[in-house]
Formats: sequence, C-alpha cells, structure tokens
Amino acid sequence: MFLVDIYRNQKLIAKSVKYCQDLGSKIMGLMFVSSPGNGAFLPDVKDIHMNFVRFNLDVVWLDKDNIVVKKTLARPWRLYYGPTNAVHVLELPQGKGSTIKVGDKLSLKNKRKA
Repeated sequence: MFLVDIYRNQKLIAKSVKYCQDLGSKIMGLMFVSSPGNGAFLPDVKDIHMNFVRFNLDVVWLDKDNIVVKKTLARPWRLYYGPTNAVHVLELPQGKGSTIKVGDKLSLKNKRKA
C-alpha cells in the first residue's frame, strides 16, 4: 500500500491518502476501521459499497484523466454507482471533499510506501 497526496491546481487538498492498488485493499477500502483517516483512493473502481463502514464519506468519482465526474456524501450500509465514464474513486472523510467540484482536475503524487 502506498500513500498519495491529492492536488487540485497544484494546491494540496488531501494529504497521505491510502492508495488501494490490489484487489484485496480495494474490496476492504475503509471497512472495519474506527476512523476514515485521510481517506482512500481506489484506482480502476467504479462502484462502491459502504457495508461495515462506520462513518459518512465524501466520495468523488474520476474519469480516466482524473477529472471529477460525480460527487456525493456516502452513508453506511448503502451502495453507490459511478457514472459510465467513472474510472477511479476517491473516498475522503466527510467535509474534506467540500471544495471539490464536478469538472475539477485532480492529480496524485506518490508519497511513500506505508
């Protein structure tokens, strides 16, 4: 697992986000943890579930160019489907995604291995 920083227009908007690169970490996401920490980035994921997630999350769907195509407040024990052009999912603690808008282009910078 790696940690990444998320930027919009070279401005840091999320620091040390968990990068879920393998299938197991994508399936687990933020399940069974007591806090969302700094969030999670799930590459090549379009739909998510909030089973066993104990808190609300700001969820952002990105297309292949990391442009925001959808955003929602996700609540525990629900399913969420990305639009057809979604390729990646960014999960942030509630309120941390409040400045992100549909149409924003985000970039990721690899921080370090966790």
